[in-house]
Amino acid sequence: MLEEIIKYVRELGYPIYGCMINSSDLVFEERVRMNCFYCGKYNNAWKCPPRIPELDYKKMFSEFDNIAMIYVSLSLQEGKDYSTVRTESSVKLHLALLECEKWLYQHNNSTALSFIGGSCKLCKSGCAPTKCANPYKARTPVEALGINILRTASKYGLEITFPPDKDMKRVGLLLW
Repeated sequence: MLEEIIKYVRELGYPIYGCMINSSDLVFEERVRMNCFYCGKYNNAWKCPPRIPELDYKKMFSEFDNIAMIYVSLSLQEGKDYSTVRTESSVKLHLALLECEKWLYQHNNSTALSFIGGSCKLCKSGCAPTKCANPYKARTPVEALGINILRTASKYGLEITFPPDKDMKRVGLLLW
């Protein structure tokens, strides 16, 4: 099924890749979630801490039959500004994950969810102070759940380095 989803989303123009993973392979670490506290979006972004639900995310993930690691990889070519590629990779992954959710919903998977890599960047001016401008599209970052996506991805052969040298990889999760 994942191959069908990826094919559909690629036909829409999103350069995504993915693989199925086991919930037991997700690396949960409190130190990852603590990093959110030091981010400028802490308490300012609608899908970031402390505005996300206090759930047992490890348990929640185990309730899903399928989990896929979905990612994009954009080149850091000479002449391309790092912050531009950073934002572009986040937005492409985010929109692609929304299309994955849509495909799943249309194929009888009403509880499909996705989690983005890095903070939501749908609104160019940032989050509005009183409410989310995109409540149906905004998604929570995997890092906000305490998932060390770098260690999780490496279990599946996807190496991500910081700072990125040749390409920017953004990794999210799709659950159904």
